[in-house]
Amino acid sequence: MAISLPILLTLIMGIISYGDWFFTAHSIQQTANDAARSAISGLTATERQATAIATAQTDMRRGGVLNPVRATFSVNDDNTTVVVAVSYDASNDPLLHLSFVPMPASVIRRSAVIRLDGL
Repeated sequence: MAISLPILLTLIMGIISYGDWFFTAHSIQQTANDAARSAISGLTATERQATAIATAQTDMRRGGVLNPVRATFSVNDDNTTVVVAVSYDASNDPLLHLSFVPMPASVIRRSAVIRLDGL
């Protein structure tokens, strides 16, 4: 028991930590996807950017897990495609800072692309 319990607890905490990281990363990807989808409703590049950022912030607030204050949004619009990039600082998440479990980077970056052709 003295040998197997620390190994088992480390594995369980690793599973929980990585599960939290994957959930956060997936939520950020979904936010980027929703923001890109909403951007096609704008008629100008400025309107598409404002719509995408507003949608991303609303998605993060409504999701209940992510804090939009810790996120940065960028919208790149070349009038044929819109790229929405979301960068989220998850350094305040306590499950991502376990000293005995190696974790991926605490800044999570995701992006989504949508074409504007046919409008």
